[in-house]
Amino acid sequence: MRSSKLWINTFFAWLLFLGIDFICHAAIFANLWEESVPAFKSLNDLAILIPAGYGSFFLLTLLVTFTYSKAYPEPPSRTQLMQFTLIWAVLFSVANFLGSYSYLEVPIKHLIVINFVYFLEISSIIIVVYGLFHSEKKKRYRMWSVLLFFILIILGIVIQNVLQN
Repeated sequence: MRSSKLWINTFFAWLLFLGIDFICHAAIFANLWEESVPAFKSLNDLAILIPAGYGSFFLLTLLVTFTYSKAYPEPPSRTQLMQFTLIWAVLFSVANFLGSYSYLEVPIKHLIVINFVYFLEISSIIIVVYGLFHSEKKKRYRMWSVLLFFILIILGIVIQNVLQN
């Protein structure tokens, strides 16, 4: 596999990751970030640190994409794809939940939401990565990644404005 293909596929999967993260954390579950939780930074600090969080999402997307490309140079069966997705999404989400729970003073509902969103994000990027590596219509998967990113951002902004009024 060419390394440029890995980077390109990672980028398009990452866009979907960002879109899902935005609509979930900036819109649907935004009220959780406004609650007073001693372990959370202020809203101003959180806003300033968004690029660091998105950088971490890129690294996670790169890791998932790299692992997928090594595990499945040929298209996996649906069962294999489902197993890979569940292993990554469940193990990462549960490990992150337990790790965070073990040292942070964060209410369980916050940890559940955060890790549920991770589960959705990881599951979604694996589906996109599958299409980018194995579909005959790679350009369509790229287009859909970009389109879904913008749709999720726009929906998030609409939800933010509707909820604030």
